[in-house]
Amino acid sequence: MKNFFIYALTLLLFSSCSDVVQLDLNNSDPRLVVDAYIELNESGTSSTRVQLTRSAGFYDEEIVFVNDAVVSITDADGNLIPIPFVADGVYSTNYPFIRMSNPTENSYTLTITDNGAIYTATESLEPTVPFTNVEQEIISGFGDDITEVTAFFNDPSGLGDFYLFEYQDINNEQVDVIDDEFTDGNRSQTTFFIEEATPGVTATIRIMGIDQRCFNFYETLLQQAGEGGGGPFGTQPAVVRGNIINTTDSSRFPFGYFRISEAFEIEYTIQ
Repeated sequence: MKNFFIYALTLLLFSSCSDVVQLDLNNSDPRLVVDAYIELNESGTSSTRVQLTRSAGFYDEEIVFVNDAVVSITDADGNLIPIPFVADGVYSTNYPFIRMSNPTENSYTLTITDNGAIYTATESLEPTVPFTNVEQEIISGFGDDITEVTAFFNDPSGLGDFYLFEYQDINNEQVDVIDDEFTDGNRSQTTFFIEEATPGVTATIRIMGIDQRCFNFYETLLQQAGEGGGGPFGTQPAVVRGNIINTTDSSRFPFGYFRISEAFEIEYTIQ
């Protein structure tokens, strides 16, 4: 994972001879990196997953997992439910946090205790809509063919809907976000461009509801990491504030986001 805290690198001009130059990048102290969500699935069940890692230096290739944190969710009734550690920085449970009656009015608080610091974030469920269909086209004329996979859905009437999408097959994983600024109340779509698509492979495409702050966070992070190039937490997060607060030391805020999303998925077989 790469450290994006370096604001500029000086380009060095060399003479005809080649010298090895050692750059002192003055890396900052490691910060907690959080990828956390509660999702309400189409079946009515909910799933909770919290991925904790630690930021690292620019030249560090190894991902540092945080396996000894204490993670919990406080539900709408004030009950504190521990989220157990699974493996490789992942804490997960299928505890049914989301109520089916007025779920968007119920808030849930994530609490993480790590190295003596306490991190919190409070969110409510963001609803969304299912996909209606998926279409595929082949784009030629630019070297290797690229497979274009487009999933369609009907945006509800009324501005202010924000969407997070995931595409995944055995060889590819991509992420996208859009809003309904120009498509309010109309048929909308998300498109993924697959360079190495294998006919017969089944892809899973997911749509999740998010709020505007979450949309802004993911949009900025995707732009800095390279749009669509795998999950946004596959590279070192940039200096973009999420919704998680360090209540012990506000100056040492973590990176990442806690969201609560209604989620739908559709499977599509590559032609």
